[in-house]
Amino acid sequence: MNSALAIRIRATVVLGLMALGGLTIPAVAATPNQAPPIPAGQSRVWFLRQLLPGTIFTPPTVYVNGAPIARSAEGTVFYRDFTPGQYAFTVENCLTQAGTGQTMMLRPNAQYAIEVTQDDNGAWDCTPQQVSYLRQVPPQQVSYLLGPLTYMGPL
Repeated sequence: MNSALAIRIRATVVLGLMALGGLTIPAVAATPNQAPPIPAGQSRVWFLRQLLPGTIFTPPTVYVNGAPIARSAEGTVFYRDFTPGQYAFTVENCLTQAGTGQTMMLRPNAQYAIEVTQDDNGAWDCTPQQVSYLRQVPPQQVSYLLGPLTYMGPL
Protein backbone atom coordinates (compact mmCIF):
# COMPACT_ATOMS: atom_id res chain seq x y z
CA MET A 1 0.00 0.00 0.00
CA ASN A 2 1.45 3.42 -0.92
CA SER A 3 1.86 6.09 1.77
CA ALA A 4 -0.74 8.50 0.28
CA LEU A 5 -3.43 5.81 0.44
CA ALA A 6 -2.44 4.90 4.01
CA ILE A 7 -2.74 8.55 5.08
CA ARG A 8 -6.22 8.83 3.50
CA ILE A 9 -7.36 5.65 5.27
CA ARG A 10 -6.07 6.92 8.64
CA ALA A 11 -7.78 10.31 8.16
CA THR A 12 -11.07 8.59 7.28
CA VAL A 13 -10.84 6.36 10.35
CA VAL A 14 -10.08 9.33 12.66
CA LEU A 15 -13.00 11.39 11.27
CA GLY A 16 -15.29 8.34 11.56
CA LEU A 17 -14.29 7.80 15.19
CA MET A 18 -14.90 11.48 15.94
CA ALA A 19 -18.38 11.23 14.44
CA LEU A 20 -19.16 8.06 16.41
CA GLY A 21 -17.91 9.64 19.61
CA GLY A 22 -20.23 12.60 19.18
CA LEU A 23 -17.42 15.02 18.42
CA THR A 24 -18.07 17.51 15.68
CA ILE A 25 -15.92 19.97 13.82
CA PRO A 26 -17.32 23.40 14.72
CA ALA A 27 -18.60 25.73 12.05
CA VAL A 28 -16.40 28.79 11.72
CA ALA A 29 -18.80 31.23 10.10
CA ALA A 30 -18.95 34.51 12.01
CA THR A 31 -21.88 36.92 12.11
CA PRO A 32 -22.57 40.08 14.10
CA ASN A 33 -25.56 38.21 15.60
CA GLN A 34 -23.17 36.03 17.64
CA ALA A 35 -22.29 39.02 19.80
CA PRO A 36 -24.51 40.36 22.56
CA PRO A 37 -26.39 43.59 21.82
CA ILE A 38 -24.35 46.78 21.87
CA PRO A 39 -24.59 48.37 25.34
CA ALA A 40 -26.85 51.44 25.25
CA GLY A 41 -25.01 54.53 24.07
CA GLN A 42 -21.85 52.59 23.05
CA SER A 43 -20.25 51.95 19.65
CA ARG A 44 -18.99 48.57 18.44
CA VAL A 45 -15.96 48.10 16.18
CA TRP A 46 -15.29 44.75 14.51
CA PHE A 47 -11.68 43.88 13.59
CA LEU A 48 -11.31 41.22 10.91
CA ARG A 49 -8.47 39.57 9.06
CA GLN A 50 -8.99 37.20 6.16
CA LEU A 51 -7.15 33.88 5.95
CA LEU A 52 -4.64 34.09 3.11
CA PRO A 53 -2.77 30.78 2.80
CA GLY A 54 0.83 31.17 1.74
CA THR A 55 1.33 34.51 3.45
CA ILE A 56 3.28 35.37 6.58
CA PHE A 57 1.15 34.43 9.58
CA THR A 58 2.53 36.91 12.11
CA PRO A 59 -0.54 38.41 13.82
CA PRO A 60 -0.02 42.17 14.17
CA THR A 61 -1.19 44.03 17.25
CA VAL A 62 -4.06 46.47 16.80
CA TYR A 63 -3.85 49.75 18.74
CA VAL A 64 -6.51 52.26 19.72
CA ASN A 65 -5.24 55.76 20.55
CA GLY A 66 -1.76 54.22 20.95
CA ALA A 67 -2.80 51.50 23.42
CA PRO A 68 -2.65 47.84 22.32
CA ILE A 69 -6.00 46.01 22.38
CA ALA A 70 -5.39 42.63 20.69
CA ARG A 71 -3.46 40.69 18.07
CA SER A 72 -5.32 40.11 14.80
CA ALA A 73 -4.75 36.52 13.72
CA GLU A 74 -5.52 35.43 10.16
CA GLY A 75 -8.98 34.02 9.62
CA THR A 76 -10.51 35.64 12.72
CA VAL A 77 -12.84 38.44 13.75
CA PHE A 78 -13.25 40.09 17.15
CA TYR A 79 -14.93 43.21 18.45
CA ARG A 80 -14.56 45.94 21.04
CA ASP A 81 -17.18 48.33 22.41
CA PHE A 82 -16.21 52.00 22.79
CA THR A 83 -17.65 55.17 24.21
CA PRO A 84 -18.65 57.32 21.21
CA GLY A 85 -16.02 59.79 20.08
CA GLN A 86 -12.99 60.08 17.83
CA TYR A 87 -10.43 57.27 17.85
CA ALA A 88 -7.14 56.61 16.08
CA PHE A 89 -6.83 52.94 15.08
CA THR A 90 -3.37 51.72 14.05
CA VAL A 91 -1.69 48.37 13.49
CA GLU A 92 1.78 47.11 14.42
CA ASN A 93 4.33 47.79 11.70
CA CYS A 94 8.03 48.02 11.22
CA LEU A 95 7.45 50.78 8.65
CA THR A 96 4.86 53.52 8.86
CA GLN A 97 3.10 53.94 5.54
CA ALA A 98 -0.12 55.45 4.24
CA GLY A 99 -3.08 53.22 5.11
CA THR A 100 -1.60 51.76 8.29
CA GLY A 101 -4.07 53.68 10.43
CA GLN A 102 -7.65 54.96 10.47
CA THR A 103 -9.07 57.88 12.43
CA MET A 104 -12.79 57.43 12.94
CA MET A 105 -15.62 59.26 14.65
CA LEU A 106 -17.74 56.62 16.39
CA ARG A 107 -21.44 57.41 16.82
CA PRO A 108 -23.56 56.00 19.66
CA ASN A 109 -25.41 52.72 18.98
CA ALA A 110 -23.49 52.17 15.70
CA GLN A 111 -21.28 49.35 14.43
CA TYR A 112 -18.15 49.63 12.31
CA ALA A 113 -15.78 47.11 10.75
CA ILE A 114 -12.05 47.48 10.17
CA GLU A 115 -10.13 44.96 8.07
CA VAL A 116 -6.49 44.20 8.78
CA THR A 117 -4.61 43.43 5.55
CA GLN A 118 -0.95 42.93 4.82
CA ASP A 119 1.85 43.16 2.30
CA ASP A 120 4.54 40.52 2.80
CA ASN A 121 7.13 42.66 0.99
CA GLY A 122 8.29 44.88 3.82
CA ALA A 123 11.88 45.97 4.43
CA TRP A 124 14.42 43.19 4.95
CA ASP A 125 15.62 44.69 8.22
CA CYS A 126 12.09 44.65 9.72
CA THR A 127 10.73 42.01 12.05
CA PRO A 128 8.16 40.90 11.08
CA GLN A 129 8.76 41.81 7.45
CA GLN A 130 5.10 42.28 6.56
CA VAL A 131 3.51 45.71 6.44
CA SER A 132 -0.04 45.69 7.81
CA TYR A 133 -2.82 48.05 6.80
CA LEU A 134 -6.25 49.01 8.14
CA ARG A 135 -9.29 49.61 5.96
CA GLN A 136 -12.77 50.59 7.05
CA VAL A 137 -15.19 48.08 5.51
CA PRO A 138 -18.33 49.44 3.84
CA PRO A 139 -21.47 48.15 5.66
CA GLN A 140 -22.72 46.23 2.60
CA GLN A 141 -19.52 44.11 2.57
CA VAL A 142 -19.45 43.17 6.27
CA SER A 143 -21.57 40.00 6.19
CA TYR A 144 -19.72 38.73 3.10
CA LEU A 145 -16.30 39.25 4.71
CA LEU A 146 -17.29 37.82 8.11
CA GLY A 147 -18.73 34.57 6.70
CA PRO A 148 -15.51 32.53 6.44
CA LEU A 149 -13.95 33.87 9.66
CA THR A 150 -13.72 32.38 13.13
CA TYR A 151 -15.59 34.47 15.71
CA MET A 152 -13.35 35.29 18.68
CA GLY A 153 -15.80 37.42 20.68
CA PRO A 154 -14.66 40.55 22.54
CA LEU A 155 -10.88 40.77 22.87
